[in-house]
Amino acid sequence: MRKIRETLTLTALIGVYLICSTRYFPGRPAESLLATLTELLTVAPFLVGATLIARSLVHRFSGQQLPWPPLLRIYLTLGLTVEFFLGIYHYLQINQGG
Repeated sequence: MRKIRETLTLTALIGVYLICSTRYFPGRPAESLLATLTELLTVAPFLVGATLIARSLVHRFSGQQLPWPPLLRIYLTLGLTVEFFLGIYHYLQINQGG
């Protein structure tokens, strides 16, 4: 039961991350897809670096290596935080007018 719950929460995190990463332009699906892929590829290196730093800190303080699922959760949590603020920034930048 615990394994199913962990899998479902990880899947939900991935879904929410992809929704937050989506850049939507009404009536222009190609531009939406290109902007979303550009956003994912632009932010990914920073998130990987921050995840590696978090992994190093956990290893340094606890002496244990983290398995993949907790690392993926750290990556997605950082990604959600970053994408939320970037999404707000992009939305305000587009709707500023002028």
